[in-house]
Order: sequence, then C-alpha cells, then structure tokens
Amino acid sequence: MDHIEEAVAIALSPTADLATKQQATQYCEQVKASPDGWQSCLALYIREPKSTPETRLFCLQVVEEVLLARSNTLDESRLNYFRQTFMDYIQREFVNGGLDNTLSSEPPYLKNKFAHAVALLFRQTYLKSWTTFFSEMLALIAPLPQSSGKSNMKMVDLFLRILMSIDEEVVNTLNSRISSKEENTLNINIKDRMREQDVPALTNAWYELLAEYKDRSLDFAEMLLRIVGVYVAWIDISLIVNERFVSLIYSFLMTTSIRNAAADCLTDIVKKGMKPLDKLQLISILGIVEVLQQTDLSSDSEFRERVARLVNNLGLQLCQIWQDTNPRANTPYPPTANPTAYTHISHLVPILLQFLRDEDDNVSEAVFGFLRETLNIFKTIKKATGSLPDEQKVLMRQILESIVMKMKYGEDMEWVCVAIAGGSESVGTIGEDSIGDEEMLEFLEMRRELKRFYDQIAALSASLTTTFLHSAVTTTLTTFVNEKVAGVAGSSDWRDLELALYLLYLYGEAIKGVPQFAVVAPSVGANGGKIVHPVPPAGAPLTPLGECLFEMCKSGVSAYPHPSVSANFFEIACRYANFFEIRPDCIPDVLEAFVDARGLHHPISSNRTRAWYLFWRFTKDLKFRLTPYVQTVLTSIQDVLTVEATLPSMLAPDFDLSTFKDQVFETKTYLFEAVGLLISQDSIPAQQQFEYLSAVVNPFLTEIQKSLGACRAIQQSSNGTVGGVSGIGAGSPRHQDLELVWTLHHRLMALGSIAKGFPDVLNTKKIAPNAAIAAATGVAGGSGGPCAQIFKQVAEITLVALETLSRFEVIRSAARFTFGRLINCLGQDVQPYLPTLITGLLQECSIMELVEFLPFMGQVAHKFKATIMSILNGLLFPLVQKVFFFLNQVASGTDEAMVLVELRKSYLAFLMGLFSSELENVLVTEANGQHLDLILRSVLHYAQDMTDVPVSRMAFGILLKAVNSWGSQGESSARTTTLSGVANGDKSGSLNGSGTTEGGEKGEAPGFYQFMYEQILRITFEVPMKANFDLQDGQSMLVLGEIAGLQKTMALKQGDAFLTYLSQVYLPSMNCPANLAQEYVQALQQLEAKQFKKYFQAFIQKSRS
Repeated sequence: MDHIEEAVAIALSPTADLATKQQATQYCEQVKASPDGWQSCLALYIREPKSTPETRLFCLQVVEEVLLARSNTLDESRLNYFRQTFMDYIQREFVNGGLDNTLSSEPPYLKNKFAHAVALLFRQTYLKSWTTFFSEMLALIAPLPQSSGKSNMKMVDLFLRILMSIDEEVVNTLNSRISSKEENTLNINIKDRMREQDVPALTNAWYELLAEYKDRSLDFAEMLLRIVGVYVAWIDISLIVNERFVSLIYSFLMTTSIRNAAADCLTDIVKKGMKPLDKLQLISILGIVEVLQQTDLSSDSEFRERVARLVNNLGLQLCQIWQDTNPRANTPYPPTANPTAYTHISHLVPILLQFLRDEDDNVSEAVFGFLRETLNIFKTIKKATGSLPDEQKVLMRQILESIVMKMKYGEDMEWVCVAIAGGSESVGTIGEDSIGDEEMLEFLEMRRELKRFYDQIAALSASLTTTFLHSAVTTTLTTFVNEKVAGVAGSSDWRDLELALYLLYLYGEAIKGVPQFAVVAPSVGANGGKIVHPVPPAGAPLTPLGECLFEMCKSGVSAYPHPSVSANFFEIACRYANFFEIRPDCIPDVLEAFVDARGLHHPISSNRTRAWYLFWRFTKDLKFRLTPYVQTVLTSIQDVLTVEATLPSMLAPDFDLSTFKDQVFETKTYLFEAVGLLISQDSIPAQQQFEYLSAVVNPFLTEIQKSLGACRAIQQSSNGTVGGVSGIGAGSPRHQDLELVWTLHHRLMALGSIAKGFPDVLNTKKIAPNAAIAAATGVAGGSGGPCAQIFKQVAEITLVALETLSRFEVIRSAARFTFGRLINCLGQDVQPYLPTLITGLLQECSIMELVEFLPFMGQVAHKFKATIMSILNGLLFPLVQKVFFFLNQVASGTDEAMVLVELRKSYLAFLMGLFSSELENVLVTEANGQHLDLILRSVLHYAQDMTDVPVSRMAFGILLKAVNSWGSQGESSARTTTLSGVANGDKSGSLNGSGTTEGGEKGEAPGFYQFMYEQILRITFEVPMKANFDLQDGQSMLVLGEIAGLQKTMALKQGDAFLTYLSQVYLPSMNCPANLAQEYVQALQQLEAKQFKKYFQAFIQKSRS
C-alpha cells in the first residue's frame, strides 16, 4: 500500500523528473490490471489514518474498474467481501461519525465516487445476495437517539448520492455503457424488483426527508426533488401524485432558493409516459394552472424560464392527448376526452401568451413547442370544419400580437444589416458568421423561428393576418407622418418603424399565391373554369397590402435617420416591384431614395452595398417603367460609378492575386449591370443611348489607357504572386504594381457588367424586327448602331490589356468575363476579336481557367454556329492538346482531383456542344480529321470509367451524337473487310484519314464506321457487364439508358448489316447462344426505345448472373 501511495504522489507531482513519473504511472497501471490490486486499493481507501485524497481517488477508480468491467471475475465471496467492507466503512464514517449531525468532511468528489462504487455493487448483488439493500440504507438514515428526531445528515447526504448513481447505472436509458441485451435485461429486472419491494418505502422516505429538510437544508431538499424527478418516470405515479406529496412540492414554488428545482420536478412528473386518459386525469389532479396563477413570476427570469418549460411540456402533453383523442381519427376514447383536453389547453394559453411576451428571450423560446402544437390543432380544426370558431380566431389574434411584439429589437440592441432571407437575397449584407455579438445572433435566430409561427397563422387566416398587418403598418406610418407635420420628425422609435416594415416584408412570404395590390374582380378562364386574376389597371382601388405600400412610399419614412428603416424600405420595394406597375406615381419616391444618401450613397458600407444589389433588382423588374428617369438617375449616380481596388496593406509571401476576393466590388458589379439595363431600353433613342453609354464608359477607357503604359513593365516582372520570405507592404513598388493590376481587373469587370445589362442582339433581331429597335440595339442592317461602336472600343482595349498583362490570371479572367458579355452586345461583330482573345487566354492558362474557358467557347459556338467554323477549325486541336496536358497529370490532393473532374466534365460538355450546335464537322476538317481518333478514344475512355458515373453518361451521350452524325457511313463490302478481326477479339480499330473539305460538306468521318463497330459497340456491352456497374443506382440506370439508345441508333443508321453482324459475329463471340442472340436482335429491331431499355436491363442482369 505504501508503494501505491508513493506511486500516485510521484505520478501527480509537478516537480518529479519525467523518467520517475513514467515509472510511477506504469506501476499504477499495473495495480489497475492486477487481479488482486483492487483488494489493496480498497484496504487503502478505508484505512485509518486516511491517505491523501488523490490516493483515495485512485483507489476508488481501481475498485470501480473491477465492479464495472471485470465483474465476471468476482465470485460470491468476493462480492460479500465488498459488501461487508463498504457497510463497515459507512457505519464508521457516516453513522458512528454522524453524531454531531454535520456533513462529512470528505471532498464532494470522493463522496460521489464512493457512492458510485456502492451503486455498481448494488447492481451486481441486488437481485441475488443483497435484496435488503434499501431497507439497510433507510435504517442507517433513521434519527439517532441523541438527535432530537432528526435524521442522520451525513448518511442522508451519502444515500442521496447513491440514489443518483443508481439512476445513472440502472435507470437512465441514455447510459452509453449499457450496450448488451443482457445488461438491459438486468436493469429491467432490477427496476421491477424495486417497484415491487422497495419503491413505496423509498417514496415515503423522500417525503419525510423533504418535509424535514425544507427547513433544515435546502440543498438536500433540492437534491431530493431531482431524485423524485428522475425516478418518477418509471415508478407508480400515485406514490408521488397524492395530496400530501404534491402540496409539499407546490410549497417549494414559494421558496426562492429551491423553486427552480420544484418547477423542474413538476416538469418531470408531467412528462411521465402514460396513456392519454390516465395523463388527462393526472393533469386534472395536479391543477398546475391554478397554482401558477397564484405564483409570483415577476422578479426572477431564471425561475420564469423553468416555469415556462413546465408550461411548455404540459401544453405538449395536452396537445398530444387532443390529437390522440380526436373523434375524427376514429379513436376508442370516450367523447368527453377531446373537449376536456382542449379546455385544459385553453386555460393554459393565457400563461403561454404571458411567457411569449416576456422580456427575456429565453423565457419566450421555452414555450415555442407548445405554441407550435397549438397552431397545429387550429390547423386540424380548420381542415376538418373549413373554418375556425371565433374563440380560436381571438386566440390567434392574441398569439399574433405576442409574436410580433417579440420580433421587435430590444432597447439595448443595435441593428445590423443582415439578410432577411437566404440565398441570393443576402448579396451585399453582413454575414452572420462575422457578427461577434452572441446576443444579436440569438435574437436573429429567434426572429426566424417567430417568422415560422407568423407564416403558420397567415396560412390559417389570411384575412386576420392582412387586417393585423394593415393596422400595424398604417398606424406606425401615420404616427410618423403626424410627427413630421408637427415638426418633431425623428422622434419615433426606430425599432417601431423597423418592425412595421419588417412585417410588411414578411407578408409576401406568409401569404400563398401572388400578392394582390389592387382590387380586381377575378374572372373565370376558358380552360376548365379556372379562376384567373387579371392585371389591374393603373389607378385601380388598392388592397390593404397595396395601401400599406402606398403609405410607405408617400410617408417619406425612408428618410428616417436610422439605417434599418431605409434598408427595409428598399427590400420591400424590390419584393413588391409589381406594385409599381399599378402605381407608377410611387416610382420617383423609391428612385430618389435609391440614388441619395439613403441608398447608393449611404455612409454605412453594408447598407450601401446592399442598395447596389437591390437597385439592380428594382431596375431589372421595372426596366420599362424607368425610362423617364434614366437621365436623372445616371446623373445622380455618376460619382458612384467608379472602382476602388485596394489590397491589404501587408501582403504575405503566399499572397496570390488570383485567389484574392473583393466582396464589395463583386456586389458593385450589380450596380454597373443596372446601368446597362437603364441605358439599353428600347424606348430610348439610339443617339441618346450612345450619349448615356459614353458618359459611363469613356472614363473607364481613359483610365485603362493611362495605366497600360505602366503595366507593360509589370508584365515582365510579376505574375500576381508575392513570394519571398517577408512579404511586401503598402507603398513598395511591388505592392503598387499589384494594386495597379487589381484596379485594371476591376475596370474591365465593370465594363463587362455594363455590357451584361444590354440585350442579346441576335435574339433581339429575332423577336424585334422593327427597324427602329434594331437600330437602337446596334444590329440594323448588320452594320451596328452607335452603342456597338463603344463596345468595340471596349473589346479593343480589353485585348490590349490582355496582351499587356497576359501573365496575370485575374486579367485573363476579366477579359474572358467581359467578352462573354460583349458577345451579346456585338453579335457577329465580335468575331474578328476572338482569335486574338483566345490566343491570349490559352497562352498561360491554368487548369481552373481551362475549366471556365471551355464553357465560354461553348457559348461562342452556340451563338454563332456555322459562322464560327473557321475560328474553331484553327483552335480545336491546340485546345484539345491543352486539355489532355492537364488531364494526364496526377492529382496531388483532393482539391486537384476535384478540379480534374470538373475539367473532364467541361471537356465533354464542350464536345457535346459542338454536336448540339451542328458544328461537329469541325472535327473532320483537313486540320482536325487526323486527330478525330484521339478525341473519340478519349471519350471512349471516360465512357468506360464507372468511378464517375455522370461523366460516363456524358461520354456515352457524345458517342450517341457521333453515331447520329456519322453512323450512316461505310459500304457493306468495306464493313465485311474491315471488321473481320472483331470476332477474333481485335479491339484496336482506329479512324484513318480526314474529311476532304474544311466545312466537311458531306459530314463524313472516314473510318468512323470501323470505330463504331470495333469500339463503340464493344463498350455498350462491356461497361454494363462490369462488376462496379450498379444496376440499383439511379445514375447508373441513366447510363444504361444512354447505352440502350446508342444501340438503337446504331441499328437505325446501319440497318440490316448491323443486325446481321450483331447476331452472327459479335454476340456469338461473347458466347451468347444463337437463339438468345436472335431474340436480342429482334428486340433491338422491333421494340420502342423505352421497351428496349427494359429488355436491355433484363438482358444484362441475366448475363451477369
């Protein structure tokens, strides 16, 4: 034992040398693992004089380990030894030593550890040798002769700890150690024995101890209430819910220091699992509502939260009973059960509302579950009867008022510009992950939950919600207007205005269907009598929602000097943009707010950037209504149409300009696009468009031209990375160079964004043949209008910038973006610039750039089709070589592997686009025909790779397109000659030669028929026969569909020759029986595509089995 004490002391000593500590730790582990080490530890633990607390804790750990993990090594004699030793120690320390009726001087952690060891021994012996465990323990806590009738406090303390440990080891179903069926069965049997034999005596002892310690020790009383709470879940409820016990618990609700525990105990009682009628009776007996009505809930927020949890659980139980006993659900319960449950709910709802309105958000959130289920009951009632009774409408109105009250910002809270909704609606706002105020985050989360309740009520009664909204919004706005008239503008609380506007915004989400702003009688449509709502004329009478929006616009509330008000004003204007079609007289009120310091010029960055995005949305939705205001708007925002490209003052050695993000500028591109939308309106004369566009674009062109001279020197010295050891700081030449490049990138992106706002001239030509419109958009007679001349300047200077700084990925990216938009603006006129652009983009192209470049080329091919053939002819193979160069690289990590997957998809999508745009002849020109075999083999390779099923499907789709285009080629005699080796397993067939003309006039791909028979046909059988082809996987079944379609197309294109070859040559080479081969060919020839797919799937399954 001396060695154990010494080893523990050394192992825990902060001054012992490492080697000695390791030896001591190793010795302690040997003691734990030793078969008899627990005996030494148990003796050391109970020894007098006592060892150090650290040593005694270690001893108990060893004892616990044996009782818990090695109990199968303990025979009856050893278990009896444990029992006798424990009881002797308890008698000595807690009974004989309890004469002074004070608490034990043992540290609490040692008392808990010892109590746990006793509980573990109880679990092993209670059903066999220690059936008198509880009677012995209860005898030990009995009053001592000299204690004046008071129980033994030391023993009570230990016994309560033992009871909590028994709950942990035997009762608590969340105990992760109880894993086996045998252990679970043991626990069930223990509880059954306790219920039968000891629980009545235990509950009587709990009552007597509670009655005693409510005046003697509230700590003990609190522990007793916790014990009642955990045991009540599985014992006879009548032992607790009786007049004397419940009255005692209720009395604790009036005692400040213990009422929290009393509320928790009542919650546990209410949550006890019972049949609906029994639970309803229990709730009636408890009479909790009457007690709470007499309880002071005014001062202590923590107590209110505990009581709110009690109310929430009580309400949840009642709502579940109501659902279970609903007569419409054909339940076997008496007809009085359901209304009785609802009566209890209606009595509880006022307390629910009280907590919902509580100033402490934690208290309010505690009853959200009950609130949700109450609304669900209303939903059930409405669904069954078609409407809600007046009583429930009144309750819903009260609930709605309470919800709205909780949505209001607290007096000590500051507003932040966060997104009201998610997704793209968060553009330009502050991300919640950047908010450091935990209280603010919790409020925003609570607001979202309250919104769900708001939506529920709106779904239940749109009229109630509309009436409430109209009253709340118009009252608040009227108050604001009256204060303004009285000369006290700004005296309204911003929180009231913010809340009113927030509710107005939410209304559009809460009410189903398209919001109606004006009163128009619905009419019956011609098709099936469907009700339609015609577009109301301007000036039509407004609905309550329309009146709220009109009041908002005309009240001048957007000028209120708090950022939340103007921010919500713009959100609402964009959400309900269609309102301005009915009341265009309100548009100036919104535009004026947008262009001044309330919006695009707002001094707060987050408000300003959000306004940029919202202005784009407003402009996009109401483009044709804004014509009269374009000049005024452009003049007002000219100073905002600039770029500020700054880099961090200190750039680290690993800084890379290509990965640096400027969120503010990315949001500002929406503003530049909005400018393009305004200028490009058809109703604006072409010359005026030219003047507007020149005023916006020319400053950028001038600044870019000025900077290009300095940029030429940068091209030779940098590529956008910092490198080195220490990084670079602001003011250094290198820092200035990178900032200059970054500024140039921003200016090019701004020009591209402006162009993005202009319409697609090719589509405009199709849908708007009017000569005046065509001239305005720059496509009249194919000569281009005034705006086209400006965009040509943009194209030219973009190419100069690209040529000057082609080493910089950000410049290549900006050039690609800008030209992607200029294609729409210039149409065919952009083609002369494309060869220079493409050369510059590919010259120093990264793999990620190539992933983005291929869709760009797909866009070009789709737009210009045959007219782009000459450019594609020279570009195709260099582009394919670039793709193959990257695809042949081995990924060094997960990120690179993902990029390679994206490149494969982009490459295949590009090839697919060529076929879809009817440009497949570019693959068989004199320049490219010799490489067709290489390209098709790459597609063949990806078709067979089932590790990426979507890519395989794309590849088979391309092969299907190729067969559609070239599958009819070849002579019968040639087939017989060139395919003779297939039956012998020759799989090396390749394409030879090329088309004879650049345009591939005949659409011929010499040698394709051989490739089709020797390669494509082969993989249509081999791929689905692979072990990793999962016939149960949805994606794989899509691939199977492509394969079936491919075979059908080959049969269609090649006819009888293909069918004969399949039945007489290929299928026999697969050891397919002649009758089955003939059946397969007949199915291929006769079945429709869908039926053949099913047949093909069955054929593959049968072949694989």
